[in-house]
Amino acid sequence: MLDHGDIVAERDGVVATVLEGDDGVDDAIALLDSAEVAAGSPVVDEAERERLRALASGTVERSDHWHSLLAMRGRTTAGYAGMTVPTSAGEPADADLAVARDLRPCHPVLAVLLAGLESLARSHTVGRLQVWIRHAEGADIACAKVEGYAVDRRLAVLGRPLDDEPVVVPDAPGYQVRSYRADLDDAAVVEVLRETYAGTADAGWDLARFGERRGWSWFRPEDLLVAVDEAGRIGGLHWLKRRTAVVGEVYNLAIHPRAQGRGLGRMLLAAGLDHLRRVGCHDVLLWVDLANQRAVRLYTSAGFTTRWEDVALSRTLHPSRPG
Repeated sequence: MLDHGDIVAERDGVVATVLEGDDGVDDAIALLDSAEVAAGSPVVDEAERERLRALASGTVERSDHWHSLLAMRGRTTAGYAGMTVPTSAGEPADADLAVARDLRPCHPVLAVLLAGLESLARSHTVGRLQVWIRHAEGADIACAKVEGYAVDRRLAVLGRPLDDEPVVVPDAPGYQVRSYRADLDDAAVVEVLRETYAGTADAGWDLARFGERRGWSWFRPEDLLVAVDEAGRIGGLHWLKRRTAVVGEVYNLAIHPRAQGRGLGRMLLAAGLDHLRRVGCHDVLLWVDLANQRAVRLYTSAGFTTRWEDVALSRTLHPSRPG
């Protein structure tokens, strides 16, 4: 097994080393903070950020299923990658990779981090690796393709301004929108998420996962809207996030399969946008898989346009040759 400080890849003066425990976490966070300011958007997944923050604060220890790499060019921090190892056989390892924005175009930092992630994945006998590059540019994708990666998923980041005037909320016959009630609605909310995303890349919702998200610092019960029918059953939800005091996010818009085709998506989307406007947001963002054309049409019809893309690239890993 690879240990803290082990060099796992090196090219053209860039070295990737393994981070374990909480050593190096401050350097990783500083790199990500700087890259995010320069890009104007997140450069790793929110869950990866939360893991790093918790590790830095001393509230959690690093698990056996989460590993990190730091890329250095001399004494300069050049890039970061975090990887979670699957608990089930046959599943891919999932990683986020970020290169310091002032070191772009991406070679050789991206190539070194990819090689390092592959070494980590192989050390866990994982046969496939998926790597996310946030706010991806054409050069990022081209670099990854040179290293043998193919595009798996594209998430479009859409946005729209919020005007001062109230958003018109259309009716969905038989349904009313209200705020989530902590603890009382948990099981029903999880059911909507589980059934909506069953069989997709976003599957796996359960009470533990929802409880983890509910514990994140930005969560507010009043920002989770639900649509209930006359019997009190939740047919859909619009989970909102306040990214800043003036920028909101459509964190999750989900409609239970039994309630689809009744206008809940449009009602909940509009209700959520009006809610963000009322709490002071002037702009709103959302992430949508470009393969989900139904969702893309819903958002574009509501005035959203593309701001940037997050891209997942993957490759099958062949076992390292002995010696």
